[in-house]
Amino acid sequence: MRNWLAPPRSAPPRPTRSRRHVGVPRFLIRSVGRPRGWRAAGAALAVMGLVGAVLLIGATPPAAAGPVFVTRNGAAFDLGGQPFRFGGTNNYYLHYKSQLMVDDVFNDAAAMGLRVIRAWSSLECGGDKPNSAGGCSQGTDLWTQRWSNSANGPVYNTGPGGLQKLDYMLAKANQFGIKLILPLVNNWRDFGGMDQYVTWYGLPYHDQFYTDARIRQNYKSWVSTLVNRTNSITGVQYRNDPAIFSWELANEPRCINASLPTSGTCTADTLVGWANEMSTYLKGIDSNHLVSVGDEGFFNGNGCGSGSWPCNITDGVDNQRLTALPNVDFGTFHLYPTHWGQSNAWGTTWIQRHNEIGTALGKPMILEEFGITDQGARQSVYNQWLDTLRTGGGDGFNFWILTGIEDGGQLYPDYDGFRVTYPSNDATVLAAQAALMRGGGNDTIAPTQPGTPSASGVTATSATLSWTASTDSGGSGLAGYDVHREQGATDPLLAQPSTNTVVLTGLTPATQYQVYVRARDGAGNLSTPSGLVTFTTQQSTGGSCRVVYSASNWGGANGFTASVTITNTGSSAVNGWTLRFAFTAGQRVTDGWSATWSQPSGSANVSATNLSWNAVIAPGVSVGIGFNGSHTGSNPAPAGFTLNNASCS
Repeated sequence: MRNWLAPPRSAPPRPTRSRRHVGVPRFLIRSVGRPRGWRAAGAALAVMGLVGAVLLIGATPPAAAGPVFVTRNGAAFDLGGQPFRFGGTNNYYLHYKSQLMVDDVFNDAAAMGLRVIRAWSSLECGGDKPNSAGGCSQGTDLWTQRWSNSANGPVYNTGPGGLQKLDYMLAKANQFGIKLILPLVNNWRDFGGMDQYVTWYGLPYHDQFYTDARIRQNYKSWVSTLVNRTNSITGVQYRNDPAIFSWELANEPRCINASLPTSGTCTADTLVGWANEMSTYLKGIDSNHLVSVGDEGFFNGNGCGSGSWPCNITDGVDNQRLTALPNVDFGTFHLYPTHWGQSNAWGTTWIQRHNEIGTALGKPMILEEFGITDQGARQSVYNQWLDTLRTGGGDGFNFWILTGIEDGGQLYPDYDGFRVTYPSNDATVLAAQAALMRGGGNDTIAPTQPGTPSASGVTATSATLSWTASTDSGGSGLAGYDVHREQGATDPLLAQPSTNTVVLTGLTPATQYQVYVRARDGAGNLSTPSGLVTFTTQQSTGGSCRVVYSASNWGGANGFTASVTITNTGSSAVNGWTLRFAFTAGQRVTDGWSATWSQPSGSANVSATNLSWNAVIAPGVSVGIGFNGSHTGSNPAPAGFTLNNASCS
């Protein structure tokens, strides 16, 4: 969400698209100053040198959350060998407000049973260069990085007005056993953000943040500083701190914001290329933590309403391509229908589509920000949205925004109209939904054990499995099944069908498989595993390519989302390609991504031709593409695929 600190100097060129609010800035935080009792350091070097300063948490030292990191297990999160689904919140001021205010938010989050807080980590200043429109928004004493002429680049504030506040936030998270999602920069001008990087170099366009080599290196240096920092309170390096749920590349990255203009050359390729570079860099220096992009979930596809601009790769954001990147662990999406010109009912469809995208990509998907300002409708709408998220396979939510008290004891102002305080009726609803999401609350009864699967139609790369369906008596309803391959300590997830039959594709030829099934209910409870079915795929008769096809039907509709992974199994590069296949049950491609898709009217034959950025497939390299389609009730996988007219396995 845009965290406004002052009114925009001028309206953005497309007011209905560039922000969720209309006419009123997100945060008019003019009156919010420094914490009480703060005294500015006499000189910048003195501030930066106070690395060893002690921040008091309380009479007792913080209790560690334990050496357990949240990890990804296929399309789900895992914590200590158990599925991890969560309800959580956002808060943007924990990294610069007083300890009293930080403590109050953590106390309220714990009381609500919230497991994850998404909290900001950066606050940029101009320093020896001009401030951007939102730069140094909290004053010259509170900052995390600013420009230094003597250093000829950004320098970092390791003192009590900088990273020591982040140290305190992490220490409190460990004390409460709460995990933190940490965005590394803000797309919007608040707290400096991307525009401050651009302003340091006197550049004119917002999207030069993604393309200028100097800025990309500055961003990497900032990331490295955080990852390698040792907490002044706990003595734990950030890279080794299990309180961090994930590093997030940015808050709501777009080609535009409401401050500096765009160059006009920024596209989805720009953002995908930047996210690929930065996620790869982050994983290279920190293998303990998950990585997400932090985008709002805009994508290319039909099915979310007439005139829905969020479904048109808005402002360069392509959620499917971003989430599919190899070093991005999970997808994110945000939801503010009122400010996007949509209805609350539209929001339910938006959630369903993103549940389907996550399933199709085989990665977790979380509703990372959401809110409506109509307090009369809020509780019923939030229940509807979160029921849809949970029962459709979503992995977590973070509502916008939990706030507490200020230093004087009064409530933090409701600057944007989305505020939730504890205790309140809103907090009660969200706490109950958090309990359901983590598998508690009203439903703690797991579904019955599914029957042992039977295998049929086994080919070199596919097999059909069927089993006796489970039942659920806990009240949240049967949501679907997780199909796993038995493979020692880690059993990979092969599919997540909603019914008791599935076609497994992309299997390895001439290979024995042992497969079992677990039923999953709407509260996230998992059944006892079924018995094992054993089958062996046939010998391959294909060429030097392999295709993995996965389709996920939309609940209650005749639509589906399919993902296709093409792997070059040969010894030479493929330079330019066309994938061809034929449907067998009257399915139609309605729209697609990462390729030029074609299906002539009245024909079952489908082709997908490369785009400029994925034309070359090196040996051993895979390319992911996908599409949305329609069916008439039956949706079997295509029987075979060819790449440049050669059969694939």
